[in-house]
Amino acid sequence: MGKELFDLEGLFRSVFRMMKSDIRTIFGEFISNGEFRVLQLIRENGALKSSEISKRMEVSASHITSITDTLVEKGYITRQRSNEDRRVVELTLTSLGVEVLAQCEEKKSHYFQQLFQTFDKDEINHLIELFEKLLNSSVRK
Repeated sequence: MGKELFDLEGLFRSVFRMMKSDIRTIFGEFISNGEFRVLQLIRENGALKSSEISKRMEVSASHITSITDTLVEKGYITRQRSNEDRRVVELTLTSLGVEVLAQCEEKKSHYFQQLFQTFDKDEINHLIELFEKLLNSSVRK
């Protein structure tokens, strides 16, 4: 089973790279993958501190600062002082950020529909089951 696992690992790597590259191309001039995820987190949770985003994405605070600086420059988010504690800076989506996020999600959804168009419903459900099984058997637990 050693060769099969080696082949599987190579396929995972290739598919992941292909999808990441395709999505980067799809988002184009709008946003990077990291910026997309930050916008999603803010939309899903409301105003967030950079440190909360950093924890949720499991990346360094400096990386999030870089991403949020870019998002502020693009006009997709704003930094606001918290009403409860003026020392705390919260990140919120602008209307432009909401619009760009919706456009990117639509493009991403269309991409996945195209990517999996040759799969029938049973094959997709089987893939879901296999990936869930893989996640549940994670060595990191």
